[in-house]
Amino acid sequence: MTYRSSIAFLDSLVNYEKLAGPRNEFKLDNIRRLLELAGNPERKLRNVILVAGTKGKGSVCYMLEAALRGCGLSTGMFISPHVLDVRERIQLDGKPIPKSLFASLIARLAPFVQTSKPANRQSAVPVSYFELTTAMAFLLFAERQPDYSIVEVGLGGRLDATNLSDPTISVITRIGYDHLKVLGNTLTKIAGEKAGIMRKGRPVVIGEQEPEALSALKRKARESGARSVPSSVVSVLSVESVADGLRLDARCRFGAGEIRLPLLGRHQSENCRTALAVLNELSMLGRRIKFHCVARGMERVSIPARCQIVRRRPLTIVDSCHNPESGRALANTLRDHLPKVANRRFPHPRPLPEGEGRGEGVEPPIANRPSPKVVLIYGSLSGKLVAETVAPLAPYVEQAILVQPDNPRAMPLAELKQVFTHLRIPFVTADNVRSALSLARASSLSLHRSSLPVVVAGSFYLAGEALKVLGPSRAGRSLRQHRGSR
Repeated sequence: MTYRSSIAFLDSLVNYEKLAGPRNEFKLDNIRRLLELAGNPERKLRNVILVAGTKGKGSVCYMLEAALRGCGLSTGMFISPHVLDVRERIQLDGKPIPKSLFASLIARLAPFVQTSKPANRQSAVPVSYFELTTAMAFLLFAERQPDYSIVEVGLGGRLDATNLSDPTISVITRIGYDHLKVLGNTLTKIAGEKAGIMRKGRPVVIGEQEPEALSALKRKARESGARSVPSSVVSVLSVESVADGLRLDARCRFGAGEIRLPLLGRHQSENCRTALAVLNELSMLGRRIKFHCVARGMERVSIPARCQIVRRRPLTIVDSCHNPESGRALANTLRDHLPKVANRRFPHPRPLPEGEGRGEGVEPPIANRPSPKVVLIYGSLSGKLVAETVAPLAPYVEQAILVQPDNPRAMPLAELKQVFTHLRIPFVTADNVRSALSLARASSLSLHRSSLPVVVAGSFYLAGEALKVLGPSRAGRSLRQHRGSR
C-alpha cells in the first residue's frame, strides 16, 4: 500500500471530527474488536501517560514529550487533531513517523476494517478515522517500546478509544465547557466523563480546576481508588512574560530552577506546572528524570497552532482558540506579549447554557492605557460557544475578518455575523482563508502606521488552513527567530 492509497483508505472511514452534527453515542465495541484482531497491542504498551481535559491537554503532551526526551528517554506520542499533516498524530521521539511507516501500519490493519466495499473478511469491523489512527499508534508503540508513550484523549475520556490503554499515570488538565451535547452541560457531568481515565491504585495528576470540576474529580478518584495528585505539588514561584515566551522559577521534588518556555501566553505556565507534576511522579520510578534535563527539553518544545508566531511583518499569530477557556487564554496572551498591555488578569469565564453567549466578565483595559489592537481572522465549527469565546478578545480587535473553515461542520457566516454584531466588533467577511489572510495583511498596514498584528483563531481546522497558505517554511518558524523583532 502506498502512502497515497493509505490516506485514501483512512479518508474513506467516517470522521466524526468533520461530520456535521454531534455524534449520538459512543461505544468501544468496534475499536476493542479491531485491537483484538491486531493482537491486543494496547496491552503491551510501556509506561503510558494518558492525558484528558478541555484546555491544555495537547500542550501538556508536547511538554512531557520534550521534557522526557531532554532526559535522554525515548518517546511515542499520539495526539489529535492534526494541524498540517495527519502524521503529526503519531510521533516517535518528537517527529511524525515517515510516510512509509504510516502506510505500512494502515496496510496491516486494513484487512480487519470494514469499509463501504465488500469486506475482505467476515470478521472486519466498522471503525472511525480516529479509532483507526488510535489503533495504529498502539500497534507501533507496542512494537517499538519507547520508554514512555504519551497519549492524548480525543473527546471525553470514559468512552474514548484511547482509554483502552492501561496508563501508568493519568492526567486531567483544566475542564471547561466544550462538546456539551456529548459530555453534558455542567462541569460535574463533563468531569465525570473525563474521570473515566483514572485507574485503581495509580496516580492521576489533576491540573488547576474550577471548584465544581475539582470536587467532581476528587470524588471520582475516591470512588475509583486512584491516587489524586494536585498540580500544586509543584511550586511555581514566579512567571515572567518575555518577547519569545515565558520564564518560570519552579520547585519540584526532583529539583528546582528556571525553566524557559518558547511559548506565548501565561496560561502555558499552568500547563507547565501540570507537566512538572507528572514528571514529579515519574521521577519516583526512574532516576533519569532530572530537573536540569527537563528544563533543557522544555526549552526546545514546539507546539503547532498554539499562539504560534508564523510571520514577522506584519506579526502573524495562529492559534487554535475554540472554546471559552481558549478565548480567555488568547486574550491574556495579547495583553502580556503585545505592546501597551494592561497588567491585569482577566477572571475565568462563567458557564453559559448551551447555545447562548454573553460578554460577561470581560474587563476593560485600565483607564488611559490603551489595549493593543489586532486584526482578527475568525472562523468556528458549529455548536461552539462563540460569543463567550470571542468576548474576552473584543477589547483587542480593531477589525475582524469572518470566514468559514473548509469543514462540513463550519458555522455559517450568518451566525458569526450575529455574534460579532452583538459584541460590537467591526467585521468584514471573506470567501476563504487565503482571501482572509490577504485582506488581513492589507487591513493591518492601512489601519495603523506601524502595522497591526494579525491573529488567526477559532478552530484547529482554520489554523491548519492558515498555516498551509502561509507555507511550511513560515509555519515552521520558531519563536526564537522572532526574538528582537519587537
